[in-house]
Amino acid sequence: MINDTPMRYFIFFLLTSLTGLLHAQTQGDNLRAETRLDQVYSQYNLNGEGVIVALIERGIDYEHPDFIDENGDTRIAYIFDMVDPSGANDPENPYGVGTIYSRTQIDAALDGGDSLPTMDRFGHGIACTGLAAGDGSAMAGAPYRGVAHGATIISVKVNEDYFPPTGNIAGQNNFFDPSYISIALQFVADKAEELGLPCVALLNLGSIGGPTDGSSEVSRAMAEFAAPGRILVCGVGDDGGSPNRAVDSLATGDTLEISFRKATTGNLRFDAWYENTDQLELEIDLPNGSTVGTFNGPATEQSAEQVFLPFLSYYHQGSDVDFSGSNNSQRQILIDFKADTGTYVLRFIGTSISDGKIASSLNPARYYNANGFLNSVFDGGSINDYASAYNVIVPTDYVYDSTYTDIDGFARHRGGQGAQGDLWIGSSAGPTLDGRLGVDVAVPGELNIGAYTPGTYYSQFRFNIAENSNGYYGLQNAVSASAPILTGFIALMLEVNPNLTYEQVRNILHQTARSDAFTGAVPNRYWGYGKLDAMAAIEATQQTVASIRQQSLAEQGLSFYPNPAQEALTVNWRGTESTQLYLLDAQGRVHMTQRIERGQQIISLPPVAPGVYWLRLGLTTTGAPLLIR
Repeated sequence: MINDTPMRYFIFFLLTSLTGLLHAQTQGDNLRAETRLDQVYSQYNLNGEGVIVALIERGIDYEHPDFIDENGDTRIAYIFDMVDPSGANDPENPYGVGTIYSRTQIDAALDGGDSLPTMDRFGHGIACTGLAAGDGSAMAGAPYRGVAHGATIISVKVNEDYFPPTGNIAGQNNFFDPSYISIALQFVADKAEELGLPCVALLNLGSIGGPTDGSSEVSRAMAEFAAPGRILVCGVGDDGGSPNRAVDSLATGDTLEISFRKATTGNLRFDAWYENTDQLELEIDLPNGSTVGTFNGPATEQSAEQVFLPFLSYYHQGSDVDFSGSNNSQRQILIDFKADTGTYVLRFIGTSISDGKIASSLNPARYYNANGFLNSVFDGGSINDYASAYNVIVPTDYVYDSTYTDIDGFARHRGGQGAQGDLWIGSSAGPTLDGRLGVDVAVPGELNIGAYTPGTYYSQFRFNIAENSNGYYGLQNAVSASAPILTGFIALMLEVNPNLTYEQVRNILHQTARSDAFTGAVPNRYWGYGKLDAMAAIEATQQTVASIRQQSLAEQGLSFYPNPAQEALTVNWRGTESTQLYLLDAQGRVHMTQRIERGQQIISLPPVAPGVYWLRLGLTTTGAPLLIR
């Protein structure tokens, strides 16, 4: 997620990895078995073909074998490098920022032309794109292929993460402009329409802070992305396991004290929201025993009070000028504490109160450091602001396999991240500030193996690189690893029904998720509706098509059974004349043409691969899905 400390996952891998003699089972197989994706592949033969998987991320390596097909052509329809300003004035770029590379340009580079100056030097975007849609072709047998390994890829590079000079590579500065997100979403929507394909996009960014009620400018743009055949995913966040959310209230004349501990050096951000009808003043007790303030609130919705001291920056924004561009009619208090560690006390004085609720957060305050509130702590509510958007599918992350074998042949175990089957200890939780559950479904993310590229920051840590991978696959974890798995799976759902709406996807995931002793009673703010069951969800997706399409065929006079079928199908044609029955695959290729007569008859099915096919009366009429096993 965007404000993560880049090295922390690698440090934990190093500290908690144990050398052994036995090699771990292929981890890609374990992921597919845990989610029942293995049954989806064997019984439905889905791979995401005919669907766009769009990653709004740190970029991609277009030369990685996972993103090149068997003919040597790219699987990437477009790369939009928003961090590179060189193409901003290109007449082919109507977005005003960044540089756009088409499939034609990427193929030309792969065929020996000039290389394209776009790359994810960090590695996060490469790994996550691989988890969602890589084809696994850099290793024999494709043990680490992505979920939708036949999908068309769009990569939008919207940010860069900081990392220091490491090994033989230069460091990189952080870059992030939240205004780019709405442009990125518009680009993906435009290109999906241009290509005429259904699309699932993943915004793999976000951290605690902001209004977390779906009202911010970015959240509103995310909500507007949703359309039939166009789905957006955003992980709940990596800010769980810490007392980083406080909620309390006060009345006119009251004083409310909220204390927190700053245990680490560097900046600690306090972010609070309250109703515009309330008037507050604030004093701050510092760890050295002194007090600063009283700080006033803004006089109007359009005004702000700002104070800058060597050890803190204080911003008190009116509801029309908050930093998130929210339309929730709330004021924002944002304070950056830059200096001393120790205990701070924020003393809110209610001068004129009609609502009184104050909801606040700290960042960074995560499971691996001791920053956190000391009172008024709210259980949960660590969901990132982007995940609080309406019309967005929100996964969380749980532990399913903590063993792997590294490139040097050492069997390793990553402990201390939660029991196998339980939530990852860093997973954020709902609810949103406006009371919605926040989380939809839990997806395995500890530990996943995705695409790596030699020469990136990720590749500098050999103990994270997978055995026999030649440096092309390695570990990705946290919610950033679970979200691409769900994104790829939604592409499989769209392969079955390209017109799925956000509501249909959400309801299917809710209704088919499984619960166990770890999830407890569902739904809840931590697990959502439970753990992803891919097979049950695909079966439910098939029914969304069958209920409409079979009714249409019945209206035309055709019924058939069984469904699923194997070698033969019984059809009953009620028309007055004989007609032609076609069997097509999801890409529209005809596998059978059969003349049928009025009445009931048995027809033999062709020897095709298992999967979802279409029966049609004539090539231009509405059809019905037929599952062949």
